[in-house]
Amino acid sequence: MSVVKNVTTSKPFYVVAGAGDLAVKSLRDASERLAALRVERRDIETTVASLQAETKALPAKAQTVAVTLVADVAGAVGTGYDELLGRGRSVVTRIRRQQATQDLKQQATTTVRRSKATATTAKDSAASTRTAVKGATTTAKKRAAATKTSAKSTATSARKTAKKASKATSAGASKVGK
Repeated sequence: MSVVKNVTTSKPFYVVAGAGDLAVKSLRDASERLAALRVERRDIETTVASLQAETKALPAKAQTVAVTLVADVAGAVGTGYDELLGRGRSVVTRIRRQQATQDLKQQATTTVRRSKATATTAKDSAASTRTAVKGATTTAKKRAAATKTSAKSTATSARKTAKKASKATSAGASKVGK
């Protein structure tokens, strides 16, 4: 239904409708002039028949023009889509391959690995503390120190990851729009 609405509100449709209106007006004007002139009836019938045939052909011409326009627009949209698709793939590939992105990926992996190690160390420390009733203070201090060192290492790695992310983002932004 919307295709019909679009066709009926398109410029070619209006042009065809205007041509039909002009033909009718011309027929009316011609009939008024004919009344003032003495013309053979046969000539009038031939002219009227010709104009009627032209008027009947106008909707088909309008449809042909509309279909052609729709095909042209669809082709342009498809081409634009394909161009944007290719451009998007290209920029993503450039960003993924840049050194800053590779550094970020490596640093993030290190941070994740250290975070897991910290969690494991903390769990082990808690388990050891619970089982070691004798000398609990010494064991707790040692385990707490190990956990603290691991957490500090994780925090340092996280800071490095944030710096690498910032660098990768800046480098990636320079790749966009080229």
